[in-house]
Amino acid sequence: MQFIHSLKKHFSKEQLMIILTALSLSTPFYICVPFLLLETLYLLYTKKIINAFKSTPKSKYLIIFMILTLVISLIYRNWIGVGCVVLIFIFISLMLYYRKYINEEVFELILDMLIALSILWAIYGLYEQLQILNRLGYDHFTLKVFSRRENRLNSVFFNANYYAMMIEFIIMMIGYKIFGTKELKKQVYYFITACINFFLLYMTGCRTAFIATAVAMLVFLIINKNYWICCLIGMACIVIGIFFIIHPEQFPRIEKLVDNFTVRTKIWHAAIEGIKAHPLFGQGPMTYMMIFKQYAGHNTQHAHSIYLDPILSFGVIGVTTLIPYILDNCKRLFKVYKQKINLRYVALVISCIVVILLHGTLDYTIFWVHTGMLFLMIASSFEMFKHN
Repeated sequence: MQFIHSLKKHFSKEQLMIILTALSLSTPFYICVPFLLLETLYLLYTKKIINAFKSTPKSKYLIIFMILTLVISLIYRNWIGVGCVVLIFIFISLMLYYRKYINEEVFELILDMLIALSILWAIYGLYEQLQILNRLGYDHFTLKVFSRRENRLNSVFFNANYYAMMIEFIIMMIGYKIFGTKELKKQVYYFITACINFFLLYMTGCRTAFIATAVAMLVFLIINKNYWICCLIGMACIVIGIFFIIHPEQFPRIEKLVDNFTVRTKIWHAAIEGIKAHPLFGQGPMTYMMIFKQYAGHNTQHAHSIYLDPILSFGVIGVTTLIPYILDNCKRLFKVYKQKINLRYVALVISCIVVILLHGTLDYTIFWVHTGMLFLMIASSFEMFKHN
Protein backbone atom coordinates (compact mmCIF):
# COMPACT_ATOMS: atom_id res chain seq x y z
CA MET A 1 0.00 0.00 0.00
CA GLN A 2 2.92 2.33 0.76
CA PHE A 3 4.39 1.60 -2.69
CA ILE A 4 1.04 2.33 -4.38
CA HIS A 5 0.73 5.55 -2.39
CA SER A 6 4.22 6.63 -3.48
CA LEU A 7 3.30 5.96 -7.11
CA LYS A 8 0.15 8.08 -6.79
CA LYS A 9 2.21 10.87 -5.24
CA HIS A 10 4.96 10.68 -7.85
CA PHE A 11 2.93 10.27 -11.05
CA SER A 12 -0.18 11.91 -12.42
CA LYS A 13 -3.43 10.00 -12.90
CA GLU A 14 -2.82 9.89 -16.66
CA GLN A 15 0.70 8.54 -16.22
CA LEU A 16 -0.53 5.85 -13.82
CA MET A 17 -3.02 4.81 -16.51
CA ILE A 18 -0.12 4.46 -18.96
CA ILE A 19 1.81 2.32 -16.47
CA LEU A 20 -1.22 0.07 -15.94
CA THR A 21 -1.57 -0.31 -19.71
CA ALA A 22 2.03 -1.54 -19.92
CA LEU A 23 1.49 -3.81 -16.92
CA SER A 24 -1.54 -5.42 -18.57
CA LEU A 25 0.73 -6.65 -21.39
CA SER A 26 2.06 -9.27 -18.98
CA THR A 27 -1.34 -10.92 -18.67
CA PRO A 28 -3.05 -13.40 -21.04
CA PHE A 29 -5.15 -11.85 -23.82
CA TYR A 30 -8.44 -12.78 -22.10
CA ILE A 31 -7.40 -10.49 -19.23
CA CYS A 32 -5.45 -7.90 -21.23
CA VAL A 33 -8.12 -7.22 -23.89
CA PRO A 34 -11.04 -6.62 -21.45
CA PHE A 35 -8.82 -4.33 -19.39
CA LEU A 36 -7.78 -2.30 -22.45
CA LEU A 37 -11.42 -2.15 -23.58
CA LEU A 38 -12.61 -0.83 -20.19
CA GLU A 39 -9.74 1.64 -20.13
CA THR A 40 -10.66 2.91 -23.61
CA LEU A 41 -14.33 3.28 -22.66
CA TYR A 42 -13.35 5.25 -19.55
CA LEU A 43 -11.05 7.53 -21.53
CA LEU A 44 -13.78 8.05 -24.14
CA TYR A 45 -16.21 8.97 -21.37
CA THR A 46 -13.75 11.51 -19.96
CA LYS A 47 -13.05 12.80 -23.51
CA LYS A 48 -9.31 12.30 -23.05
CA ILE A 49 -9.06 10.10 -26.13
CA ILE A 50 -10.98 12.67 -28.18
CA ASN A 51 -8.52 15.32 -27.01
CA ALA A 52 -5.63 13.02 -27.87
CA PHE A 53 -6.93 12.61 -31.44
CA LYS A 54 -7.40 16.38 -31.77
CA SER A 55 -3.90 17.21 -30.51
CA THR A 56 -1.99 14.56 -32.51
CA PRO A 57 -0.70 15.62 -35.94
CA LYS A 58 -2.00 13.56 -38.88
CA SER A 59 -4.35 11.54 -36.63
CA LYS A 60 -7.19 12.18 -39.12
CA TYR A 61 -5.53 9.64 -41.43
CA LEU A 62 -5.82 7.02 -38.69
CA ILE A 63 -9.54 7.79 -38.44
CA ILE A 64 -9.92 7.48 -42.22
CA PHE A 65 -8.09 4.14 -42.11
CA MET A 66 -10.37 2.76 -39.37
CA ILE A 67 -13.60 3.95 -41.00
CA LEU A 68 -12.53 2.56 -44.38
CA THR A 69 -11.54 -0.79 -42.83
CA LEU A 70 -14.83 -1.03 -40.93
CA VAL A 71 -16.90 -0.30 -44.05
CA ILE A 72 -14.99 -2.85 -46.14
CA SER A 73 -15.35 -5.50 -43.40
CA LEU A 74 -19.10 -4.90 -43.24
CA ILE A 75 -19.48 -5.03 -47.03
CA TYR A 76 -17.82 -8.45 -47.19
CA ARG A 77 -19.51 -9.65 -43.95
CA ASN A 78 -16.11 -10.17 -42.40
CA TRP A 79 -17.33 -10.29 -38.80
CA ILE A 80 -13.93 -11.28 -37.40
CA GLY A 81 -12.58 -8.27 -39.28
CA VAL A 82 -15.16 -6.05 -37.59
CA GLY A 83 -13.94 -7.31 -34.21
CA CYS A 84 -10.37 -6.58 -35.27
CA VAL A 85 -11.35 -3.00 -36.20
CA VAL A 86 -12.62 -2.55 -32.64
CA LEU A 87 -9.25 -3.77 -31.34
CA ILE A 88 -7.40 -1.51 -33.79
CA PHE A 89 -9.45 1.44 -32.48
CA ILE A 90 -8.49 0.50 -28.91
CA PHE A 91 -4.79 0.26 -29.77
CA ILE A 92 -4.70 3.51 -31.76
CA SER A 93 -6.67 5.39 -29.08
CA LEU A 94 -4.39 4.21 -26.29
CA MET A 95 -1.31 4.92 -28.42
CA LEU A 96 -2.37 8.56 -28.94
CA TYR A 97 -3.27 8.89 -25.25
CA TYR A 98 0.16 7.43 -24.42
CA ARG A 99 1.85 9.96 -26.72
CA LYS A 100 0.12 12.83 -24.99
CA TYR A 101 1.19 11.98 -21.42
CA ILE A 102 4.44 10.02 -21.68
CA ASN A 103 7.60 11.50 -20.19
CA GLU A 104 11.14 10.17 -19.75
CA GLU A 105 10.65 9.03 -16.16
CA VAL A 106 7.52 7.01 -16.96
CA PHE A 107 9.17 5.53 -20.06
CA GLU A 108 12.19 4.34 -18.07
CA LEU A 109 9.91 2.87 -15.39
CA ILE A 110 7.83 0.98 -17.98
CA LEU A 111 10.94 -0.53 -19.56
CA ASP A 112 12.36 -1.60 -16.20
CA MET A 113 8.99 -3.04 -15.17
CA LEU A 114 8.61 -5.14 -18.33
CA ILE A 115 12.22 -6.32 -18.19
CA ALA A 116 11.70 -7.49 -14.61
CA LEU A 117 8.38 -9.14 -15.51
CA SER A 118 10.07 -11.02 -18.36
CA ILE A 119 11.78 -13.11 -15.66
CA LEU A 120 8.32 -14.19 -14.46
CA TRP A 121 7.34 -14.97 -18.06
CA ALA A 122 10.42 -17.19 -18.24
CA ILE A 123 9.63 -18.98 -14.97
CA TYR A 124 6.10 -19.69 -16.14
CA GLY A 125 7.48 -20.81 -19.51
CA LEU A 126 9.74 -23.38 -17.83
CA TYR A 127 6.80 -24.58 -15.73
CA GLU A 128 4.87 -24.93 -18.99
CA GLN A 129 7.74 -27.02 -20.41
CA LEU A 130 7.43 -29.37 -17.42
CA GLN A 131 3.71 -29.74 -18.11
CA ILE A 132 4.39 -30.51 -21.77
CA LEU A 133 6.99 -33.15 -20.88
CA ASN A 134 4.64 -34.71 -18.34
CA ARG A 135 1.81 -34.82 -20.91
CA LEU A 136 4.10 -36.48 -23.47
CA GLY A 137 5.24 -39.13 -21.01
CA TYR A 138 8.77 -37.90 -20.21
CA ASP A 139 9.96 -38.84 -16.73
CA HIS A 140 12.83 -36.32 -16.71
CA PHE A 141 13.40 -32.69 -17.69
CA THR A 142 14.80 -32.10 -21.18
CA LEU A 143 15.44 -29.05 -23.33
CA LYS A 144 13.88 -30.69 -26.37
CA VAL A 145 11.83 -28.27 -28.46
CA PHE A 146 8.78 -29.94 -29.97
CA SER A 147 7.30 -29.11 -33.37
CA ARG A 148 3.57 -29.28 -32.75
CA ARG A 149 2.02 -25.97 -31.76
CA GLU A 150 0.37 -27.33 -28.63
CA ASN A 151 3.72 -28.70 -27.44
CA ARG A 152 5.64 -25.43 -27.68
CA LEU A 153 5.84 -23.13 -24.68
CA ASN A 154 4.22 -19.71 -25.02
CA SER A 155 4.21 -18.44 -21.41
CA VAL A 156 1.21 -16.04 -21.15
CA PHE A 157 1.16 -15.06 -24.83
CA PHE A 158 -1.15 -17.66 -26.45
CA ASN A 159 1.37 -18.68 -29.11
CA ALA A 160 5.09 -19.51 -29.06
CA ASN A 161 5.80 -17.09 -31.92
CA TYR A 162 4.10 -14.20 -30.11
CA TYR A 163 6.17 -14.96 -27.03
CA ALA A 164 9.29 -15.02 -29.20
CA MET A 165 8.58 -11.53 -30.54
CA MET A 166 7.93 -10.23 -27.02
CA ILE A 167 11.35 -11.60 -26.04
CA GLU A 168 12.92 -9.93 -29.09
CA PHE A 169 11.50 -6.57 -27.96
CA ILE A 170 12.63 -7.21 -24.38
CA ILE A 171 16.19 -7.92 -25.53
CA MET A 172 16.24 -4.63 -27.46
CA MET A 173 14.91 -2.86 -24.34
CA ILE A 174 17.67 -4.45 -22.25
CA GLY A 175 20.19 -3.12 -24.77
CA TYR A 176 18.69 0.35 -24.30
CA LYS A 177 18.98 0.09 -20.51
CA ILE A 178 22.37 -1.58 -20.22
CA PHE A 179 24.06 1.18 -22.25
CA GLY A 180 22.29 3.83 -20.21
CA THR A 181 23.83 2.99 -16.84
CA LYS A 182 27.35 2.88 -15.48
CA GLU A 183 26.37 0.99 -12.31
CA LEU A 184 28.00 -2.45 -12.38
CA LYS A 185 25.18 -4.09 -10.38
CA LYS A 186 22.55 -2.90 -12.86
CA GLN A 187 24.65 -3.98 -15.82
CA VAL A 188 25.04 -7.48 -14.31
CA TYR A 189 21.28 -7.63 -13.65
CA TYR A 190 20.44 -6.64 -17.22
CA PHE A 191 22.99 -9.09 -18.63
CA ILE A 192 21.58 -12.00 -16.58
CA THR A 193 18.03 -11.06 -17.59
CA ALA A 194 19.12 -10.97 -21.25
CA CYS A 195 20.66 -14.46 -20.91
CA ILE A 196 17.42 -15.79 -19.38
CA ASN A 197 15.42 -14.34 -22.27
CA PHE A 198 17.84 -15.70 -24.89
CA PHE A 199 17.44 -19.15 -23.35
CA LEU A 200 13.63 -18.91 -23.44
CA LEU A 201 13.83 -17.62 -27.01
CA TYR A 202 15.58 -20.87 -27.91
CA MET A 203 12.93 -22.86 -26.02
CA THR A 204 10.08 -21.23 -27.99
CA GLY A 205 11.47 -22.96 -31.09
CA CYS A 206 10.87 -19.82 -33.18
CA ARG A 207 13.68 -20.12 -35.73
CA THR A 208 13.12 -16.80 -37.52
CA ALA A 209 13.51 -14.97 -34.21
CA PHE A 210 17.19 -15.95 -33.93
CA ILE A 211 18.17 -14.15 -37.14
CA ALA A 212 15.87 -11.20 -36.43
CA THR A 213 17.30 -10.73 -32.92
CA ALA A 214 20.92 -11.01 -34.07
CA VAL A 215 20.54 -8.47 -36.89
CA ALA A 216 18.46 -6.10 -34.73
CA MET A 217 21.12 -6.19 -31.99
CA LEU A 218 23.83 -5.28 -34.50
CA VAL A 219 21.70 -2.44 -35.87
CA PHE A 220 21.11 -1.16 -32.32
CA LEU A 221 24.85 -1.15 -31.58
CA ILE A 222 25.73 0.60 -34.85
CA ILE A 223 23.18 3.40 -34.34
CA ASN A 224 24.28 3.74 -30.70
CA LYS A 225 27.92 3.86 -31.91
CA ASN A 226 29.06 0.82 -29.89
CA TYR A 227 31.25 -0.40 -32.74
CA TRP A 228 33.65 -2.64 -30.79
CA ILE A 229 30.83 -4.45 -29.01
CA CYS A 230 29.05 -4.74 -32.37
CA CYS A 231 32.12 -6.51 -33.81
CA LEU A 232 32.32 -8.87 -30.82
CA ILE A 233 28.63 -9.78 -30.98
CA GLY A 234 28.86 -10.15 -34.76
CA MET A 235 31.72 -12.62 -34.32
CA ALA A 236 29.72 -14.47 -31.64
CA CYS A 237 26.76 -14.74 -34.06
CA ILE A 238 29.09 -16.18 -36.73
CA VAL A 239 30.47 -18.75 -34.25
CA ILE A 240 26.95 -19.77 -33.19
CA GLY A 241 25.92 -20.01 -36.84
CA ILE A 242 28.90 -22.28 -37.60
CA PHE A 243 28.00 -24.42 -34.57
CA PHE A 244 24.47 -25.00 -35.91
CA ILE A 245 25.85 -25.78 -39.37
CA ILE A 246 28.17 -28.42 -37.87
CA HIS A 247 25.48 -29.69 -35.48
CA PRO A 248 22.18 -29.07 -37.31
CA GLU A 249 20.37 -31.47 -34.99
CA GLN A 250 20.77 -28.84 -32.23
CA PHE A 251 18.82 -26.27 -34.23
CA PRO A 252 15.22 -26.23 -32.93
CA ARG A 253 12.65 -28.03 -35.10
CA ILE A 254 15.21 -28.62 -37.86
CA GLU A 255 13.32 -31.73 -38.97
CA LYS A 256 10.32 -29.57 -39.93
CA LEU A 257 12.24 -26.84 -41.76
CA VAL A 258 11.42 -27.96 -45.32
CA ASP A 259 7.83 -28.92 -44.49
CA ASN A 260 7.16 -25.59 -42.79
CA PHE A 261 8.57 -23.63 -45.71
CA THR A 262 6.42 -25.64 -48.13
CA VAL A 263 3.36 -24.71 -46.07
CA ARG A 264 4.43 -21.05 -46.11
CA THR A 265 4.67 -21.01 -49.90
CA LYS A 266 1.17 -22.49 -50.09
CA ILE A 267 -0.10 -19.75 -47.76
CA TRP A 268 1.66 -17.00 -49.74
CA HIS A 269 0.28 -18.27 -53.05
CA ALA A 270 -3.27 -18.08 -51.71
CA ALA A 271 -2.60 -14.61 -50.27
CA ILE A 272 -1.24 -13.33 -53.59
CA GLU A 273 -4.30 -14.64 -55.40
CA GLY A 274 -6.49 -12.89 -52.83
CA ILE A 275 -4.59 -9.63 -53.40
CA LYS A 276 -5.10 -9.94 -57.16
CA ALA A 277 -8.85 -10.35 -56.61
CA HIS A 278 -9.21 -7.29 -54.32
CA PRO A 279 -6.07 -5.14 -54.72
CA LEU A 280 -7.47 -1.71 -53.77
CA PHE A 281 -9.38 -2.21 -50.51
CA GLY A 282 -8.94 -5.84 -49.50
CA GLN A 283 -11.75 -7.47 -47.52
CA GLY A 284 -10.88 -6.37 -43.99
CA PRO A 285 -8.61 -7.77 -41.26
CA MET A 286 -8.02 -11.54 -41.24
CA THR A 287 -9.11 -11.80 -44.88
CA TYR A 288 -6.95 -14.89 -45.28
CA MET A 289 -9.33 -16.89 -43.06
CA MET A 290 -12.14 -16.12 -45.53
CA ILE A 291 -10.32 -16.93 -48.78
CA PHE A 292 -7.81 -19.74 -48.14
CA LYS A 293 -10.24 -22.50 -49.24
CA GLN A 294 -11.05 -20.63 -52.43
CA TYR A 295 -7.39 -20.61 -53.45
CA ALA A 296 -6.39 -24.00 -51.98
CA GLY A 297 -4.37 -22.38 -49.23
CA HIS A 298 -3.29 -23.83 -45.89
CA ASN A 299 -5.81 -23.53 -43.05
CA THR A 300 -4.45 -20.79 -40.79
CA GLN A 301 -5.38 -17.33 -39.48
CA HIS A 302 -3.29 -14.97 -41.61
CA ALA A 303 -0.85 -14.80 -44.53
CA HIS A 304 2.26 -15.26 -42.35
CA SER A 305 3.94 -12.27 -43.96
CA ILE A 306 4.03 -8.63 -42.97
CA TYR A 307 4.57 -7.83 -46.64
CA LEU A 308 1.47 -9.67 -47.90
CA ASP A 309 -1.16 -9.67 -45.16
CA PRO A 310 -1.64 -5.87 -44.80
CA ILE A 311 -2.24 -5.54 -48.56
CA LEU A 312 -4.46 -8.64 -48.57
CA SER A 313 -6.55 -7.32 -45.67
CA PHE A 314 -6.54 -3.54 -46.18
CA GLY A 315 -5.67 -3.18 -49.87
CA VAL A 316 -3.25 -0.72 -51.42
CA ILE A 317 -5.52 2.25 -50.67
CA GLY A 318 -6.07 1.17 -47.06
CA VAL A 319 -2.34 0.84 -46.40
CA THR A 320 -1.66 4.15 -48.20
CA THR A 321 -3.94 6.07 -45.81
CA LEU A 322 -1.48 5.29 -42.99
CA ILE A 323 1.55 6.74 -44.79
CA PRO A 324 1.09 10.44 -43.77
CA TYR A 325 0.93 9.50 -40.07
CA ILE A 326 3.92 7.15 -40.37
CA LEU A 327 6.00 9.75 -42.23
CA ASP A 328 5.22 12.38 -39.60
CA ASN A 329 6.45 10.00 -36.89
CA CYS A 330 9.61 9.26 -38.88
CA LYS A 331 10.35 12.98 -39.15
CA ARG A 332 9.96 13.42 -35.39
CA LEU A 333 12.16 10.42 -34.68
CA PHE A 334 14.78 11.80 -37.08
CA LYS A 335 14.72 15.09 -35.13
CA VAL A 336 15.61 13.17 -31.97
CA TYR A 337 18.51 11.57 -33.87
CA LYS A 338 19.68 14.76 -35.60
CA GLN A 339 19.69 16.76 -32.38
CA LYS A 340 21.36 13.84 -30.55
CA ILE A 341 18.82 14.04 -27.75
CA ASN A 342 18.89 10.29 -27.07
CA LEU A 343 20.63 7.99 -29.56
CA ARG A 344 19.76 4.95 -27.45
CA TYR A 345 16.06 5.60 -27.96
CA VAL A 346 16.47 5.98 -31.72
CA ALA A 347 18.47 2.73 -31.73
CA LEU A 348 15.71 1.02 -29.72
CA VAL A 349 12.95 2.04 -32.13
CA ILE A 350 14.93 1.18 -35.27
CA SER A 351 16.02 -2.19 -33.87
CA CYS A 352 12.39 -3.05 -33.00
CA ILE A 353 11.39 -2.15 -36.56
CA VAL A 354 14.17 -4.43 -37.86
CA VAL A 355 12.78 -7.23 -35.67
CA ILE A 356 9.34 -6.75 -37.22
CA LEU A 357 10.62 -6.57 -40.80
CA LEU A 358 12.83 -9.67 -40.50
CA HIS A 359 10.51 -11.78 -38.35
CA GLY A 360 7.68 -10.62 -40.60
CA THR A 361 9.16 -12.31 -43.66
CA LEU A 362 7.80 -15.64 -42.40
CA ASP A 363 5.15 -14.64 -39.87
CA TYR A 364 2.71 -11.88 -38.92
CA THR A 365 3.35 -11.88 -35.19
CA ILE A 366 3.16 -8.10 -34.87
CA PHE A 367 -0.61 -8.31 -35.51
CA TRP A 368 -1.44 -9.39 -31.99
CA VAL A 369 -2.53 -7.79 -28.72
CA HIS A 370 0.74 -7.89 -26.78
CA THR A 371 3.28 -7.48 -29.57
CA GLY A 372 1.34 -4.77 -31.40
CA MET A 373 0.59 -2.68 -28.31
CA LEU A 374 4.12 -2.92 -26.96
CA PHE A 375 5.63 -1.81 -30.26
CA LEU A 376 3.19 1.11 -30.57
CA MET A 377 4.16 2.26 -27.08
CA ILE A 378 7.89 2.05 -27.79
CA ALA A 379 7.64 3.71 -31.20
CA SER A 380 5.40 6.54 -29.91
CA SER A 381 7.60 7.52 -26.99
CA PHE A 382 9.50 10.22 -28.92
CA GLU A 383 6.92 12.65 -27.52
CA MET A 384 8.75 12.46 -24.17
CA PHE A 385 11.42 14.68 -25.75
CA LYS A 386 9.02 17.43 -26.81
CA HIS A 387 10.49 19.80 -24.19
CA ASN A 388 13.82 19.45 -26.02
